[in-house]
Amino acid sequence: MFEKNVRQLAVLALCAACLPLQAQTENAKLERVEIVGSNLKRIDSEGPAPVQIVKRADIEATGATTVVDALLNLASVTGGFDGAESNSFSPGAAAVSLRGMGEKNVLVLLNGRRLANFGFASGTDSTFVDLNALPLSAIQEIQILRDGASAIYGSDAVAGVINFVTRRDYKGLELGGKYSQNTAGDLKTSSANVATGFGDLSRDGYNVLATLDLYHRGSAIAGKHEFTRSADLRSLGGQDGRSITEGPGSYYNEGTGERHAMPGCPAAQVEIDDRGDEYCRTERDPAGELSPSIKRVAGMLVGSWDLNKNVQAFGELAFSRNKADWVNGFETIEWYQPDRHILPDWGSYNAVGDGAPLTVFRAIYEAPRKQTHITADTTRLLLGMRGSLGSYDWETAISQDRGNVTLLEDNHVKRDALTQALKTGSYDPFKLRNPDAAWQPLMTSVERKASSRLSAWDAKLSNPEMFRLGGPVGLAAGLQFSSETMIDTPDAQVVARNIENLGGTGSEGGRRTRSAYVEMSLQPVKALEAQLALRSDHYSDFGGTINPKIAASFRPSESVLLRAGYNTAFKAPTLPQLHMAETVSYSSGVADWVRCKPLGLGPDRCKYTPKMLQVSNPQLKPEKSRIASFGAVFNPSKDLFLSADYYHLSQRDAIQLLDGQYLMDHEFDIAGYDKLVVRDPRNPALEARYPGLQHGRLNTIITPFMNVGRVQTDGVDLSSRYSFALGGGKLTLRDELNYQFHFKMSEVAGAEPSERLDGYYRPKWRNVFTLAYELGAWSGLLRANTSASVLNIDDPKNILEGQVVDRLPSYTTWDFNLRYAQSKQLSVNLGMVNFTDKRARFSTQYGTFIDGTYMTGPSAYLSLRYAMQ
Repeated sequence: MFEKNVRQLAVLALCAACLPLQAQTENAKLERVEIVGSNLKRIDSEGPAPVQIVKRADIEATGATTVVDALLNLASVTGGFDGAESNSFSPGAAAVSLRGMGEKNVLVLLNGRRLANFGFASGTDSTFVDLNALPLSAIQEIQILRDGASAIYGSDAVAGVINFVTRRDYKGLELGGKYSQNTAGDLKTSSANVATGFGDLSRDGYNVLATLDLYHRGSAIAGKHEFTRSADLRSLGGQDGRSITEGPGSYYNEGTGERHAMPGCPAAQVEIDDRGDEYCRTERDPAGELSPSIKRVAGMLVGSWDLNKNVQAFGELAFSRNKADWVNGFETIEWYQPDRHILPDWGSYNAVGDGAPLTVFRAIYEAPRKQTHITADTTRLLLGMRGSLGSYDWETAISQDRGNVTLLEDNHVKRDALTQALKTGSYDPFKLRNPDAAWQPLMTSVERKASSRLSAWDAKLSNPEMFRLGGPVGLAAGLQFSSETMIDTPDAQVVARNIENLGGTGSEGGRRTRSAYVEMSLQPVKALEAQLALRSDHYSDFGGTINPKIAASFRPSESVLLRAGYNTAFKAPTLPQLHMAETVSYSSGVADWVRCKPLGLGPDRCKYTPKMLQVSNPQLKPEKSRIASFGAVFNPSKDLFLSADYYHLSQRDAIQLLDGQYLMDHEFDIAGYDKLVVRDPRNPALEARYPGLQHGRLNTIITPFMNVGRVQTDGVDLSSRYSFALGGGKLTLRDELNYQFHFKMSEVAGAEPSERLDGYYRPKWRNVFTLAYELGAWSGLLRANTSASVLNIDDPKNILEGQVVDRLPSYTTWDFNLRYAQSKQLSVNLGMVNFTDKRARFSTQYGTFIDGTYMTGPSAYLSLRYAMQ
């Protein structure tokens, strides 16, 4: 398999030599600078580790308004979310993924140091840094290390590291603004920023930079777009998603097994399926919001002061406030709960019943729609000193990062109040419309709060040329201490499970970490550079781990660089995984064979949907990874650049929730598993009828987080740039390709990883092709973003035996940007995203658009920047 992948790599590398592929920015400066992936300063950005550098000018040319906008334009970024999702576990926040490994395996740094995680986890357990808290106007460049780096940075640096570098020694005043709008008339986005810097380090001995970013994004409106005006997607091969609980819904007779439209349902809305069940369908509100409206303010103060010729003090002060608001649907009655059956002796029982219990499928649409408001505040204070002592550089800093998140949800329904109202009949679900006095006592608001803290101190000593052994031998060593806490507190009503249709999770935990590392750079001969690193981390909650790294680069000529590396990496269990409170959900279905076999139930009928309790596990170990890579860079001139880097990542002890079916299959085989299965009392009468039946009906299964998973993935990053003179200007062709050969995963102990690549959540490749032309003050950019053809299914593991799955074609959207720079002071950008109005692909397997970002069509923007220096 490895040889096959090498052959594939060779073919792709040849293609890279034939086609113009994406650029790496050249480092024109000869001074040594620190680049992500090493604690030693270097002159050349190309070295043993593959690092992509995105300069400020590159970001401006894309029309990006936020940090995450800039990252999602890169092929090496394999996924993410921008905070505009209304159904997110962490609404308003943004993060990205590398190597398909998820946001929790990406380490995010600001000027080489860690940031506190967002207060809400993605899902229930995946922690991440909120990229929306970073002001884009303060960023000078983005450095992306496409390699594991736990030997340098510790936990999280598994799939890669993203380091945001702020402006340094900036003088002057810069004003910027941008306005964008969807061509349909919604998603109106405006932003403004100001940056000012004063003081010259070389002349005045100090420099201070202050930035402020303001951002507002309006909602996407359902009625303004072709594929969101109606929830009935049958014309596309999907399902009829029109509401079955509004206007006014339907009911189910538990005795006859028949479903009927509610009294008062207009005849035109009654739909009968092939089983004879009636549904009262209601179309989507054309004024309904598809995404939240967002308001954001972020600022940063960065300063440096020369205390003397050998010592400099520096500091960072940053803050952000992110607010997201959106309107959801109406609250509905919990039809799936047995205690929600409307019984004949209840006051709300209607004449439509025949004495059997009734289940109603109805929204409380007399009340206002549910509304959600989230406010996230972050602050960062860092103070440090750096200097030189002989040939050694030293640096130390202390930092305090804080994040607070408040989620307020209005117009939820109190479960106990609704139960009482149904029993007394004060709320009648069979009425077309109840009076205000009937629904108002049912309503309530819930509030969830979270906080995240990170306190750290670090110190390091480095010397890029401590002595010579053929060539210079560099050494860096350092210590780090940190304390981290995360508290997520749900509303007391949610904890008491007294809110209709709303579960909740909470966690409270902390840890202390102490680390020591050493890194060495060797150059035994001029053409060869080697990097050796070793880091030891000790965590207060699970113990210690040691991770090494070895990498080397070889230059057989000035224009060719060959590199390879091997390192181990780890991901510490997240604080929610260690400290999360019980989280209630319901299984999509498990087979309980210890009952089904005596009852004579086959695979088609042996399906139970028990309550599931997801629980934390304080005994978790870190996830451990091994990463190997090798690649080549060909740079014969400033106008031609080619690179290819192959990687292979293997992770074990991956943390997963215990699989429900695996638990049921091994309930009595694995010690302790029987205590994770809760059953109703045994039924002697039923056991007399069915010999061999010895267990009660399945009630609840408890699924803790466990170190049971494995991941294996490999692929290649190809990039190139070619520039040439044309028509008095310069034409530059760039391309960037990330191609994955495999992404294999297992989620239960002992199972071999199976291929999970090629479903629409994990396409095999993504390519970004850019054509740029510069002529005097004018420049233009045309960009094609292409994603691979995928199977018409979310994950290949869900393909049933014998099932034939069709493919969805590859997908390309086109963007353009036109820039006019009258001088260094004034520049104007005009552009459009998805200007060809490429329609999102639709999966008939799950009835969903898999390119949801492009459901709303093209978006045009205009931005201006004015600088005074």
